[in-house]
Amino acid sequence: MSDDEASPGKLHDGYHGWFKSVARTGEDFTPKVISTPVVDNAVGSAWNAGGTWEEVDKSEWAREALKRHILDGFAFDDALHRLRVVATDIATCTGETKIVYSRGKKRCGYELDVKFAWECTDADGATASGHVKLHDFEDTNGEDYEIHVTSSGGAALGKNGVDAIKRWEPSLRQLLHAWKTELLQQ
Repeated sequence: MSDDEASPGKLHDGYHGWFKSVARTGEDFTPKVISTPVVDNAVGSAWNAGGTWEEVDKSEWAREALKRHILDGFAFDDALHRLRVVATDIATCTGETKIVYSRGKKRCGYELDVKFAWECTDADGATASGHVKLHDFEDTNGEDYEIHVTSSGGAALGKNGVDAIKRWEPSLRQLLHAWKTELLQQ
């Protein structure tokens, strides 16, 4: 045998040996059905079961609910000026509101123009009125929207009413947050 010939025990480098039989023949290799458990995904609609992206218009419901929250909830007594302040009418409530399903999460999107009338009454029965306007009341601003309060006329009672409403602003923001929470439950 010459040196050029390979020894009988050595295989060349490119050879891959594959076994034609399984060493453990005692195992059962019959196919088995794989069943995936059914997951109830309540996010989204029938066509968007994964909750990837979907918008549902809730404008009409949201405007009516916001009117109800303001007219029912915006009423308070101011001890400093001895006034009773109430919302009397919704002057403007326009815009759009949507429920957005994005990446499996439910969010609300809204851009509303809201202006409502208020009236205050003092202990003597004298009244003053004005308007409250929610400036930039939209979901992208979070809680950074502005609340503008005006009174009709320049009487001292009107100025006291404006002052009382400005001091009651945190409670008004809580009222609007309650509306947003109710919107998300739709």
